[in-house]
Amino acid sequence: MVGVVLIAVQVGWKAYLLSHFYFRQDDFQLMDHALSSGFNLRYLFTIGPEQLAPAGRAVTWLLVRISLYDWTLVSTMTIVLLAAASVAMLRLLLLLFGRRVGILVPLTIFGFTPLTLPGLSFWTTTLLWLPLQLTMILAVSSHIRYVRSGSFGHAIAAAAWLGAGMLFNEIGALVPLLVFALTSAYPASGHWRRSAGEVLRRYRRAWAMYGALAAGYLVVFFVRLPTSVQQPASPPSPSSVLTFASTMLRVGFLPAAMGGPWHWLVHGRDYAYAAETPVLTQVSWVLGVLIIAASVRYRRHALRAWAILAGWILLADLLPVVVSRLTELPAAQVGADLHYVADSAPVLAVCVGLAFWPVIGEEQPYRMARPRVLPLAITTLTLVGSFVLGSFWSGAAYVSETSSMVTRSYIAQARVALARARPGTVIVTTDTPSDVIFARFLGSAAQTSRVLAPLAPKASRTRFITAPRGVIRDLMIFNNEGVLRPALVVGVTSARPDGNTGCWPLRSDPTRIPLTASLFDFGWVVEIRYSGPATTVQVRFGTEASQARLPAGRHDVYVPVTGEGSVIVVRRLTAGPPACISSLIVGLMEPAKPTAPGS
Repeated sequence: MVGVVLIAVQVGWKAYLLSHFYFRQDDFQLMDHALSSGFNLRYLFTIGPEQLAPAGRAVTWLLVRISLYDWTLVSTMTIVLLAAASVAMLRLLLLLFGRRVGILVPLTIFGFTPLTLPGLSFWTTTLLWLPLQLTMILAVSSHIRYVRSGSFGHAIAAAAWLGAGMLFNEIGALVPLLVFALTSAYPASGHWRRSAGEVLRRYRRAWAMYGALAAGYLVVFFVRLPTSVQQPASPPSPSSVLTFASTMLRVGFLPAAMGGPWHWLVHGRDYAYAAETPVLTQVSWVLGVLIIAASVRYRRHALRAWAILAGWILLADLLPVVVSRLTELPAAQVGADLHYVADSAPVLAVCVGLAFWPVIGEEQPYRMARPRVLPLAITTLTLVGSFVLGSFWSGAAYVSETSSMVTRSYIAQARVALARARPGTVIVTTDTPSDVIFARFLGSAAQTSRVLAPLAPKASRTRFITAPRGVIRDLMIFNNEGVLRPALVVGVTSARPDGNTGCWPLRSDPTRIPLTASLFDFGWVVEIRYSGPATTVQVRFGTEASQARLPAGRHDVYVPVTGEGSVIVVRRLTAGPPACISSLIVGLMEPAKPTAPGS
């Protein structure tokens, strides 16, 4: 009953945290790819920033078609998976240790550890570590039932869960090694190497099945790897690897395992890395060493549990990042990013349990008599209470130091603006604000035509364009708040025409129109104020030229050009009566500023 209450409290706490988060950065690229792709093998087995994760891509493809950018829907799915993983963990602990009060300690660690906090605020990563956690726990549980009962049906169930985990996260291919390590270490007595050989022979059918699954996944992974935009690469230097590993353990994993890091370094607005907190971080190192030493002193095979945990962190969390991320970001920054170790939470919880309590059927589990009940209970409650308080502190600090309000408001405003836009509205696409999507990393996926266009009602005939050309009435553009505003060309204007006509003549011979300043080589938009008959005009800027059709009458005409200089050269390409250019502007498209509050 207490375990159920603990699960309810941690699910409620994480639901509160989720209410403060929202989609961010890579999430939009992931959803854009899902929207623009059919449900086929090519889409499912694309290797992207979220790794080879066909099941995660399938979930994304479905969710964006049910309700795009619906954080409530995504949060509901996340909460269901969190609850399922916690219930599965409780069942695993009961299976390993039986009904004892002590299992509440690893259950508390699993449910409340801040290891998963940053990952929880980043949906792309949640799709990786959370299903992996659930399938990992269920696979271990099924395998234990197979070992104890001898029924091969449980091994088949374990294989099914292992396969499901691989479909969500490539690290799932390492879970069979974790299962083997746990099976060979507990409850076996004697030398670990001898026990491993015996376990390998006794359950060879299961290992062959698990190994075939992992091998099949790895074959698919390496076949598809050349199609990925991100390729494995050697780290910049040995020092960068040491910096990364040191930061991951000192600043990231170990303090978070103790309820830290208590303070965060905010990246942008909506994400944060673990920060070193004076005194508390150092105390966590000392406390970690003391806990390990105490377990080894009293528990006969405690060292095996810590070796399994260390092996998992090395193989699943450290090595994959070394060959994929250290060439892109500073090593210390990557090491402080806790989402890379979020998958280790169930391994940490189980290994803490194994380091202190015997599994069912284990003989002579302790080296010496355990301490008296009262001192042991006081010490345990103090440590667990400090962990829980630290976890709540770290969670509250993360919520207070980060904010997804900018992105949430931007998407909400844009949704309303597109719903209210007149039918046939033409919108100039631009980069979304960097707080929403950082164009430097995500390129064209950061364009409003990719992020916001799917929000437009299908019957609205709203159209996004990269650069305006010709006569476009009521041209619009999104500002940084997600509000649709009239689009203006802001830049350098033409000089005043000579004479009293107030007009630069448009004729078959070139007319040079000087600008009030010189512009560098770039892609610009020329807005021409024109009056006269219908004709076709050539606009030259520097060495580049562009054409546009001018309808009869008085119009503002847009012509995209690429070039540099301080003179625009125009000439008409068709014969006809005289025409006039009263002025022009060369610049970039920007939203008009509101003239009054709420306008």
